[in-house]
Amino acid sequence: MGIALALLNNPQLLVLDEPTNGLDPFGIEELRKMIRTFAESGISVIISSHILSEVQKVADDIGIIYNGLLLYQDKIDANENLEQLFMDIVRKERES
Repeated sequence: MGIALALLNNPQLLVLDEPTNGLDPFGIEELRKMIRTFAESGISVIISSHILSEVQKVADDIGIIYNGLLLYQDKIDANENLEQLFMDIVRKERES
């Protein structure tokens, strides 16, 4: 319902926070398709999520924010383990 309301004004940007939270597997699959159609129709979509495997299924680019700092930004590599990338980036930041 929240996504439908957000789309009423034909936004150029849509920000989704944990969009798959509480959905069953069919709902998650439908939402993934929907998010892709938003991007295809010219709506930029920002997804905030700690479920990185889910992000990898719908995103083209990622940014890793930690303690309010953008530590990483790049295209998604389909073969890369985003959880490991996140851990490596954050560990490096903690050590510095």
